[in-house]
Amino acid sequence: MSDADVEFFFDPVCPFCWVTAEWVRNVARQRPLTIRWRPLSLRILNEPLGYADRPARYPDAHQRGLEMLRVVVAARRAHGPDVLGDLYTALGEAVWHAPPPGEASFEAVLADTARPRDLGAILDRVHLPRELADAAQDEGLDAELRAETGEAVDRAGGGVGTPILSFAPPDGPAFFGPVIDRAPDGDEALRMWDAVVTLAHWPGFAELKRTLRSFPDTPLSARISGRDTRVR
Repeated sequence: MSDADVEFFFDPVCPFCWVTAEWVRNVARQRPLTIRWRPLSLRILNEPLGYADRPARYPDAHQRGLEMLRVVVAARRAHGPDVLGDLYTALGEAVWHAPPPGEASFEAVLADTARPRDLGAILDRVHLPRELADAAQDEGLDAELRAETGEAVDRAGGGVGTPILSFAPPDGPAFFGPVIDRAPDGDEALRMWDAVVTLAHWPGFAELKRTLRSFPDTPLSARISGRDTRVR
């Protein structure tokens, strides 16, 4: 059994994952909640599906996420799993707290998501060695990412993306989401948490879903946040 209350599987380039993570962090500031942060690669997850029906920069954006997650795996190997929460925060802020692009469109936000970041500077922020940035090009780490991505998906039953929340891991309930467009805080965050945990532990509960959603509210996406989208 894990010593965490919840395992949160993430990819830094997913905006929905980022907003959900901010909400979970807000809950953890108010409740004695132990979170174990774990990588899940959207690039690996999408290999069987391909990108033929996706916008042009999707593969590039997911590749940036894969490179960041290689650094995550290397950091965990060298410094243990406890460094991943701060590292994910720094990686996510480098992507989603960037200034909004000049063009107010999903394509412009996606193009910005797809550009490389200064991984050495990000590692400096969380007091990890800059040399770990070299892991971004180390394909030898992909087997570990592939196994971890597969484990997360298997826990939720397949056909899912990021984030995946796994309660009382590894044997408790796990699911994709919740998919939200902003991170509630204070009492609102706790009410949502209690509702999600109740549903997660309800015997036989499987799914609440709608495909239509509004784009997450982040500094990078501020000009398109709230717009209806069907982006996965």
